[in-house]
Amino acid sequence: MKRLVAFALTAALTVGLMPTAFAAPKDVPLPEKEAVLQELEIMEGDGTGALHLERNITRAEFTKLLVSASPYKGSVGDAATDPYPDVSHRDWFAPYVRAAVDAGLVKGDLEGYFRPARSITLAEGVTMAVRLLGYRDSDFASAWPTGQLALYRSLDLDEGVAAAGKDDLMTRGDCLHLFYNLLTAPTKQGGTYGSSLGCPVNAKGEVDVPTLFRVEQEGPVAVTGNWQSRLPFDVNTALVYRNNDRATLADLREWDLVYWAKEDAILFASEGSQGSMGQMAGAVDGPVVAESGWQSKLPFALGDAISILRNGKDADADDIQALDVIYWGKYDNKLYVYGKSVTGTVEAVSPALAAPTAVTVAGQTYVLETFEAQYAFSDMGTFRKGDRVRLLLGRGGGVAAVRALDPETDSGRVGIVSALETKTYLDAADRPYSAKVITLTGADGLSYSYPYSWSKADAFDPGEVVRVTSSAGSTTVARVSSSPVSGTVDASATHIGTYSLSPDAEILDTYGDYTFRAVPASRLAGVRLTQDMVRYAQVEKDGSVTALILNDVTGDLHSYGVMTDVNVLSVPSMALPNGQSTAMTLQGVYTYDLGGRSQVLPVSGKRYSVKEGPFCLMTDGQEVKSMKNLTKLDKVTLEGSFALQGSSRYPLADNVAYYLYDRSNDAYTLSTRSLVLASESALEGWYDKPPAEGGQVRVILARAD
Repeated sequence: MKRLVAFALTAALTVGLMPTAFAAPKDVPLPEKEAVLQELEIMEGDGTGALHLERNITRAEFTKLLVSASPYKGSVGDAATDPYPDVSHRDWFAPYVRAAVDAGLVKGDLEGYFRPARSITLAEGVTMAVRLLGYRDSDFASAWPTGQLALYRSLDLDEGVAAAGKDDLMTRGDCLHLFYNLLTAPTKQGGTYGSSLGCPVNAKGEVDVPTLFRVEQEGPVAVTGNWQSRLPFDVNTALVYRNNDRATLADLREWDLVYWAKEDAILFASEGSQGSMGQMAGAVDGPVVAESGWQSKLPFALGDAISILRNGKDADADDIQALDVIYWGKYDNKLYVYGKSVTGTVEAVSPALAAPTAVTVAGQTYVLETFEAQYAFSDMGTFRKGDRVRLLLGRGGGVAAVRALDPETDSGRVGIVSALETKTYLDAADRPYSAKVITLTGADGLSYSYPYSWSKADAFDPGEVVRVTSSAGSTTVARVSSSPVSGTVDASATHIGTYSLSPDAEILDTYGDYTFRAVPASRLAGVRLTQDMVRYAQVEKDGSVTALILNDVTGDLHSYGVMTDVNVLSVPSMALPNGQSTAMTLQGVYTYDLGGRSQVLPVSGKRYSVKEGPFCLMTDGQEVKSMKNLTKLDKVTLEGSFALQGSSRYPLADNVAYYLYDRSNDAYTLSTRSLVLASESALEGWYDKPPAEGGQVRVILARAD
C-alpha cells in the first residue's frame, strides 16, 4: 500500500512545538459528547438520530467531520470540478473534499487518488486532526506518523479513543472522542481550538454545556410538586446540570429553577431563591384571598384548573382553605396556593404611614408585597400599632393581605423559649417605652417576641415548650404537655403511623436549650418516631398533624468531622501543707477537624467517650455537651444521595464531609466527592445512628495505602 503524499513527511516534534500543559476532560459522559457534537453540527445521526458509533468510518465520511469541525465549514459549496480522479463533483462528499483540500487539511496519495471509500486509519485521522490545530507537515522532523501521534498523545486527544496502533481502523465512536477532545485542545498559536467554532469552554477546561445550549433553552419550571410531568421528555433519560456543573436528578433541590433543551433532552437547573423565582413572576397573576366569592375573581372556572399547587405540593380544589392566598398562571390555568399566616400585635409600620413598605409583628418584620397590604397599613387604611392581626403571606414570603384577628379562633403560637429580655417599643404616639419580652422559636424555625408581664417574666426557662396567646394588649404564656403522637413516617412523609401529616406541616428539631432547626417533612421519611422523640405535636380536629417539635431526631443540629488526637491524663491528688490534699482530676485535650479546620478543645474534670476517627460534636448553643464516634460501614459505593453496602442503602447527609486519609502521615485531609472517587481507594461510610432513627451517613472516608 502506498502512502498518501500528505503523510510522507517525517515526524518528530521540533523543540519548542510542545504546547503548555493540557489534559483532555476526563469522565465526560458519552451522551454529553454526543449532544455537544450534534449541537455544533459536527456529527449527525441518521433519520432516527442513531450515530452508529460502532461502525468503521471511511475517508470520505471523516473528511466531512473534519470540515464540519473547522472554521471552513461555511465555505462548503457545490464542487464545480472533480477534486480527484476518484472523486466526482457529483458525489455527496465532493464539496467537503474540495473545502478540505483548499484549506490544506487533506491531500491525495502518491498516485493522485483520494480513496474515499477506504476505512481511515488512526495515523491518517490524527494527521488530519492536528492540522486543525495549526500544525503542518513541515513542523515535524522524523518519519511519519511518529511526530503526529506523539503530539496527539501529549495533548490527550486519545482520551476515550479505542484505536491504539497507527494502522488500526477508526470507528465513528473513535471520531466522536477525538473531535470532542479537539474542542478543548490548545492550538499551535495559543488559545483553545473550540473558540474558533464558537464553542465556550469553562474554567475546568471542559465544554461549557449550559452556555452552549443557552439559545435552545425553554422554561423555567420550579422543582416542586409534580414538576417532572411538565417537561416534554422523560427526565430519567436526561443529562442534568445544576449551577453549571454535572449533576443527577437526586442533586436537584426543591424550588430549583429548571430550564431544558427539548431536542437534546438536557436539564439545566439553578439554585432557587426568592430573587431567582422572579424569573417566573411575569407568567403569574394575583393574588386573591380564599374567602367569600373568591372564585369569581379568577379568569377561568376553578374546575378548569389543570393543576393546583398548595405550599409547593400537588393539591385538589378541596385542599384550599379559608384565607389561603391564591395566584394563577396567565397562560396555563394553574393555581399557586399559599396557606402561611402569622398572628400577633402590630409593633411598627415602616418607614412611614404615608407610604408603608413593611410591618413588624411579634418581633418579625415582613415586607408588604401587594398594594392591598400597603394600603391596609397606610394612613388611609384601617390597621394601626397595637392592633391584633393575621398576616396572610404570599409567594415572596411577604404580606399579601391582612385581616383582623378573631380572639375566639386564635389558638396562639407554640414554640421553644429562646430568650427573656428587655426591649424598647414605640407607643401609638411614637413615644419609647421599655417592656419585658419573651422570645420563642416557632415550629417554622422563626423567632417571635411578645411583651410580657414583669412579674411573670422569670417563670419560664430557655428550652421550655410553651404556648403564647395575646389579646387586649396582654400576653399569656403556658407550658404545653408532651404529645402522644408516635409511629413510623411513611416513605412519602404524608403519615406518622395512623396520623396524617399535613403537606405544609411545620417541623422543628431541637437539641438542648438553645439549638433549633426547622426541617422539611421529607427529612423524616422512614423514621420511627417514639413518644420521647416528640416534644409537641399540633393535631387538628381531622386528625392531621400540622406542627411538630422534636427532640434531637435528625442529628442535623450537630457537627461532624474527624477526631485526630485524644490526650487525657489523670492528675493525682497532692498533699497540701495544712494536711489536706487536692482531689484527683482529669485533664484532657481533644484535637479534631471540622470542615477542613483543625480545632483544639481543652477539658478539665471530665472525659468524653470518643477516640480518633470520624465523630460527632454536640453543643447546645453555648457549650460542648457531648462527643461520640460514628458507626463505620466498610466498602461502600456511592449512588446519587445514598451510600450502598451490599443490598443496604444509607442516605447521605446534605453536608456529608469527604476526607482522604494518608496512612503514611496519619493525616486526614478534607476533600470532595469527585476527588474521593478518583482516589480509587476503598470507601468507608460513617453514620451517626440508623436511618430508622433519623440517622444519615455524615462522613465518607477514603484510606490511601
